[in-house]
Amino acid sequence: MKKQEFSSLSLTSDYFNLILNAILYKFKEKHKLTHLPKSSQLYGYGNYNETKPSLKEDFEEISTDFINGKYLYDKTREFHKGKPIIKLNKYYKELILTYLEIEDITSFIKENNTSDDEKEKQLLLVYDKNIDKTYYYVNYYFGEDGVILKGKTIISNNWKKISHTFLYPQEDGTVKEHYNFGNITRREDTIHIYTKTLLDGKFVEGESEIYYIGHNEPSYAKFLIGTYCTFDIYTNTVAGKTILEKCNSKEEMEEKCLTEIIPPYIALEIRNKRIVNKSIVPKTFLEISSDSPYASIYNLIPGNYKLTFLLNETTKEILKFSISTSNFQIVPLTSNVYFENDNFKLINKGSILHFSFKLVGIIALD
Repeated sequence: MKKQEFSSLSLTSDYFNLILNAILYKFKEKHKLTHLPKSSQLYGYGNYNETKPSLKEDFEEISTDFINGKYLYDKTREFHKGKPIIKLNKYYKELILTYLEIEDITSFIKENNTSDDEKEKQLLLVYDKNIDKTYYYVNYYFGEDGVILKGKTIISNNWKKISHTFLYPQEDGTVKEHYNFGNITRREDTIHIYTKTLLDGKFVEGESEIYYIGHNEPSYAKFLIGTYCTFDIYTNTVAGKTILEKCNSKEEMEEKCLTEIIPPYIALEIRNKRIVNKSIVPKTFLEISSDSPYASIYNLIPGNYKLTFLLNETTKEILKFSISTSNFQIVPLTSNVYFENDNFKLINKGSILHFSFKLVGIIALD
């Protein structure tokens, strides 16, 4: 295993208790005390007496910076409340290790063993066997000019760093590449990616992405499904759906990216899943898009509707619904019917009102 360079120190509750007891033991020995003072005096916060011993004063003897006496007290509170992992920031980690004269936290863990299971848990927080492991993905998205594009995505540094190489096939058979580099942040069941791209010799903000990973390690997932927001090659702001498919090796990723074939299970999910905002600043609402001049017609759509379907010579089915005047929402009026998906839009230069429904409920319509 390779040691990971953590800026902070994460401790299991058992090992935090060992370190806390070591701190308190040294404090009593140093000041020749038989009993510990009250919390505010011990840790050095609130209206404590600066002329009497406190951990704040002890820590300030070995540091040139201001010491927040309540920090360690708050961590102790977390421990007593049953928090399984206690995390010390980089500054306090160095402070405590110096105070206890601990040169190597690993040696302390091994020498102060509570149980084999606890030791293993703690060592995994200090060491990470996956720190140097690199993961390779093919990145699929619906891109410019209405085609599905691919990219090579490499994730490293224990899911902290990411690089994208987006591939744009050219008419002459060559492939133009566009690069993004960034950082990954995990927040509960999602990962957030922020990248920069090289333009005119400088790195500028490039793309943001969010993927759902559940409560498992992201490296276990064969597919990651998410959304992106970025600028396209025409400088339009775009957003859409993206799928990362994991590869077993760099060679497999390269091979899949060089083929023109898009797997049907990918095309089915992401084709036409893209929003494009043109790079314009409209002077009036009529310039927002080519559909904007039909806004007055759109405003006439709200109201009550009744659609009659003649299923045969003797049977008919009636579907009733309304369109709200406030937010243009479609609401079913036929009992026992629910619109799972619904949409309406003006087409053919505003001359046709087009409806589409997906119905759930008791109705003769299939």
